[in-house]
Amino acid sequence: MTIALPGSSKKGIGGLFGRKSKSEKKAPTAEKQLTPEQVAKMFNKDAAAARAAKPTKLNDVEKRDQERLGSLRGALYSKD
Repeated sequence: MTIALPGSSKKGIGGLFGRKSKSEKKAPTAEKQLTPEQVAKMFNKDAAAARAAKPTKLNDVEKRDQERLGSLRGALYSKD
């Protein structure tokens, strides 16, 4: 003999005891969220702002390697 328990069978035993689903989306409590830089400044006054990385120029060895890889790719995908 089985007993029918209240609640959805999809929730399982957690639904029986009133536990909330983990998939429930919660809205942020603050209207304007802080950026990670602003949070870092709250805890460390010396926190520097993130700087954009500047790309560096390739040296001669890297240029040659890049050309070799380009020629190898060309040979790989050629129809000959």
